Amino acid sequence: MIAAAPFCAPARADGAAAPIVGDRPIPSMPENDDVRIAAWPRLVEGPKAQALAYPGTTARNGWGAWSVSVVDGADAFYVVFAAGTGGGPLYAQGGWILKRSAADGSVLQAKVFVRSDPGTFVRLYPYGSRSRIDVVAYGGVLYNKVIVPLPFDELLRSPFSRIVGLTSDVIDWSLFSPDPALYRDLRGLMASVRAGLPSLRYADDGAIDADGRAVLISTLGSQAAPAGLNCSGFVKWLVDGMLHPITGAYLSVGALKERMLDSRGSSFTSGFEERYDPFFGLDWSRSLARAAWSAFYPSLRGDSPLANDVAEAPFALRVADADPVNGGSAYEPYSDNFDDAGFDVRGLKAVLFMLASSEPGRFYLAQFNARDPEPPNLRRYYHIAALFPYFDEDGAFRVAVFESAAETSLDAVTRRGYEFVKLVRMPAAGRFEPQALDLP
Repeated sequence: MIAAAPFCAPARADGAAAPIVGDRPIPSMPENDDVRIAAWPRLVEGPKAQALAYPGTTARNGWGAWSVSVVDGADAFYVVFAAGTGGGPLYAQGGWILKRSAADGSVLQAKVFVRSDPGTFVRLYPYGSRSRIDVVAYGGVLYNKVIVPLPFDELLRSPFSRIVGLTSDVIDWSLFSPDPALYRDLRGLMASVRAGLPSLRYADDGAIDADGRAVLISTLGSQAAPAGLNCSGFVKWLVDGMLHPITGAYLSVGALKERMLDSRGSSFTSGFEERYDPFFGLDWSRSLARAAWSAFYPSLRGDSPLANDVAEAPFALRVADADPVNGGSAYEPYSDNFDDAGFDVRGLKAVLFMLASSEPGRFYLAQFNARDPEPPNLRRYYHIAALFPYFDEDGAFRVAVFESAAETSLDAVTRRGYEFVKLVRMPAAGRFEPQALDLP
């Protein structure tokens, strides 16, 4: 049974770098057009040797300090206008990097960081007498080749607010201007879940049934001590904690594990249901979501089990490299959102950013899947995690990850070899009353 697969075991959070705090909404993003114009004769129009000899300096304007420097590369060199006084990351919000050709010194393109993340920027480049713009968020290319009705040379001397104004009919810039107050309830639920983690432990195939017994999901028999929760049992514990204040009851393990044969799979997979239960994680998550939404909104009680899936098509391209200076130029295709697989794991953070911006206050049950390496190469759902994408009070985008009775990280869960991830929407509750797991 997939619920008992070793992939369900918890893993520690890794040491991924924390985002920079203090990002502003797009309308109040720091500007440095005056700094660029002042440096233009020497660093943008001047010859390569003159630009590379530039020692670097700190310029100041009404927005604050800007570190101005030049970075050499193989086929190009880069004029950097980074927020801060130097020594900090080059990708702080508001920074510009102009890429000049090593052959003739022309400006090939410019990169502007709209959030303090190396994979979140806009790319500007010439297009005849006009310009074009791409918008990249956490590695996903959200907009590609949008025309800006402004000559490239003039665009490079303009404040970013002018670019926003010229493209606002096509680009939804509000994605980058979240209101942190809209995530207050979600942050409250996260705090409640964190507070309950010390009372839990991991156990293979473990869950708590509606009557409070610690059971094995596969047989519904009682667990041997010490009892615990696996990935499936843990997300049930989380959802039960939200529903109990509303319904006064907890969910039945037996009902949750019923297969939804009419809602997924094919004639090929039907022969493997009993032996491998390949869609267990997907069926389980959809059952939890249906129970949650029908408790919050009773009129939805008869909805399809697929009603809460994130079914929207994602962006079509992603960047393979997000080095702040010269990365992100090469795009690669990004697959569609498949009915029985979901999104390519490599684009998950970008998908979660878009969901957090457009659907504030929700979290998602994520079902991670991959094909077995051995014949018949069956795709199986190996793991479930609860993902909470949100913007903190300082405006930084974050994703809290809860899985298998522990808090880990997005980097940790996506580096385990899964290929795709299916997302199911969940509401967030203000009160949280989870079941108790008896610990000796």
